[in-house]
Amino acid sequence: VAEENPELAKYVGETIIVTDGNTLLGSDDKAGVAEIMSAAAYLKAHPEVKHGVVEFIFTSDEETGSGMNTFPYDKISCDYCYTIDGGKRFEIESECFNAATVKVHFSGVSYHLGMARGRLVNALTMASFFINALPQAESPEATDGRYGYYCAQNIRGTSTEVDLTLYLRDFDLDILNRRIDAIKSLAAATEALYPNGKVSVDAKHIYYNMALVAAKKPFAMENLYEAGRQLGMELQSSLIRGGTDGARMANERDIPCPNIFTGGHNLHSRFEWAALPAMVDACRLIIKIVEVGASK
Repeated sequence: VAEENPELAKYVGETIIVTDGNTLLGSDDKAGVAEIMSAAAYLKAHPEVKHGVVEFIFTSDEETGSGMNTFPYDKISCDYCYTIDGGKRFEIESECFNAATVKVHFSGVSYHLGMARGRLVNALTMASFFINALPQAESPEATDGRYGYYCAQNIRGTSTEVDLTLYLRDFDLDILNRRIDAIKSLAAATEALYPNGKVSVDAKHIYYNMALVAAKKPFAMENLYEAGRQLGMELQSSLIRGGTDGARMANERDIPCPNIFTGGHNLHSRFEWAALPAMVDACRLIIKIVEVGASK
C-alpha cells in the first residue's frame, strides 16, 4: 500500500478519511465543499477578518463536464475566482487541457448475410477499423505530462449504423485542432476503404486551457502565492490533465479561476482517501486569500 501511495507516508499519525472499499469516498469534491463551508463559517464568526465581497458558488454535474451549462453568469460580480477541486496538499493549478468532443457516425449497407459478398458494408467493421487506426501512443493510458490524446469514449450501434464518441485533449489549441483534422482525414480514409459506406464527423470544442486567461490577468495567481507565502506554504504549480468549472468560467467571462488542492487522493477509485490536515490547510488558504484580496 505504501509503495503505491507514497503520499500516505506524509500523514503517519494523522487523520485520513476512507471508506471500507465497497464504495467511492467522493472526496472529489465533498472535500472541497467541506473546506469552502468551513471557510465561510469562519469568516462569519470572525468579523475582524477584513474582506471585500466574497461569493461562494456551488455547481452540480462538474464531473460530466456539465457543471456550468446553466450557470447564472449575470449574478456574479467577482473579478477573479478559485475552484477548490484539486488533489494533494499545496498543489495548485492554473492550466488545463483544451478539450473537444467528436461524434463520428458510420453508415453501412445491409444485406442478407448469405448473399452479402460484394454488397454488405458492415458499420461495425468500419468503426473497428477507425478505432484501431487511432494512434495508440497518443491515448490516455499511454500519455502523461503535457502530452494530449485521442480517446474512444463510447460506442453503440448495429451492423448498419454506429455512433462513436471521441474525446480529444491537448494543452496546445493548435495541436488540438490538428487532432480534429486528423479525425476528419481518418473518416475520409475509412470511406475510401469501404465503398458505399459513409462516415460523418461532428466536432465541438468543450472548454479551453484556462492558462490563456491566467496569463492576461495574473493577479489571481499572485494573490494565491502571496496567501501561501504568508501561511508558510510552499505552493507547487501543476497541470490539470482534465478540465474544471474554472476553465468554463475563464472561457465564458474572461475571469481567471485557478484550482486549489483539497487533500483528496486516488480520486474516483475504491482506494480513495482524503487527508484531514491537508483539508484544514486548504481552508486556511481560502481565508488568507480573502484577506490578501482585501489588502489590495
